[in-house]
Amino acid sequence: MNPDASLITALVERWRPETSTFHLPCGEVTITLEDVVTLSGLAIDGDAVVVDIPDEEWSAICLRLLGRVPVDLVGGVAVVRIVWLRVEFSHLPEDASQEVIEQFARAYALSLIGGVLFPDRSGSTVHLQ
Repeated sequence: MNPDASLITALVERWRPETSTFHLPCGEVTITLEDVVTLSGLAIDGDAVVVDIPDEEWSAICLRLLGRVPVDLVGGVAVVRIVWLRVEFSHLPEDASQEVIEQFARAYALSLIGGVLFPDRSGSTVHLQ
């Protein structure tokens, strides 16, 4: 995914944190929960998706869900670098099994959530939850 730097710059310049809106020539615009649902397809009702998991179990979870574990996750930290996701999952093999396709889809979703939709302060990592 190659973000459009000009578009991002224009949106950043027009964002007003005091009102959580974009000030555009057509008026004020805000991103609603319905917009997130439409763009991501994520459910907004039902049971919570996030659960409390001890840090030492994240390596096993990462291995099970993504098929590999980044070197800097070995310490048990439950975050991965977005750059690692993009490098490791940049090319889906043509003969990929269903399991590998699902792992690549999970990696893409993590990258999208952590890098575009809900970035943390660093803008370079995403929590595995």
